[in-house]
Amino acid sequence: MVRGNYTDDDTEPIQDLPELKKGEELRIAEAVALEKKTKPPVLYTEAGLLSAMESAGNAIENEQERKVLQYIGIGTPATRAAIIEILFTREYIIRERKSLIPTEKGLQVYELTKDKKIADVSMTAEWELALQRIEAGEADAGTFQSEMKAYASSITYEFLQTTIAKDNLPALTCPKCKTNKLIIHDKIVKCPDENCNWVQFRYVCGVQIEIADIESLVTNGKTSLIKGMTSKAGKKFDAYIVLNDKSGSSFEFAPKATKSNGK
Repeated sequence: MVRGNYTDDDTEPIQDLPELKKGEELRIAEAVALEKKTKPPVLYTEAGLLSAMESAGNAIENEQERKVLQYIGIGTPATRAAIIEILFTREYIIRERKSLIPTEKGLQVYELTKDKKIADVSMTAEWELALQRIEAGEADAGTFQSEMKAYASSITYEFLQTTIAKDNLPALTCPKCKTNKLIIHDKIVKCPDENCNWVQFRYVCGVQIEIADIESLVTNGKTSLIKGMTSKAGKKFDAYIVLNDKSGSSFEFAPKATKSNGK
């Protein structure tokens, strides 16, 4: 039954909700649709992000894993600030006043990693549970170590297969094994076969080697003249990068121009 209560000025009655039972039908006197807009989540500040890292385990659905991470979170009090600094250094985020804004590069990395195991905070909980079982004598430490090695190998291979911009990249065959297609990244070009393990770094003496030169090196055994490289002594020099008969790379310097004697 609905009871009528009154406000302090005794002018407008306030009704309590009636006791309802499952399957009971009620008459609706009026329904009004309100048009509203949702607000995007508030951007993190550095302090807010540190707090979110500390309490990251609260979002885990598995109750046992959530309890394990309740006092752990992401990183440690000594490393969380350093983790954020790495995000700035690698240009994944920038500061805009007090807010942290993800860059296009950061969003690309997020899209590449968000569904992978390495980005799952519950992974830390699983490891902590495994370590607790080892401490209690319920699991073998050697088995856990072997699983960690296999995991590290698998995620490394998974990331090496991932390229942010695969469009417009040439399909190059490894110059060493002559079999596998090379994986091209911003910093390295490598053969996916661990037995072959051919690698060419794209940053050489302070200069990034362009894709066209990588293609020329792999196909013809020699790049165009790379200008503006810096030696360990700090001197600038120009050189070709060439492959030897074992597919290793080295420098080939352009012949020096002879000076005219004026005659």
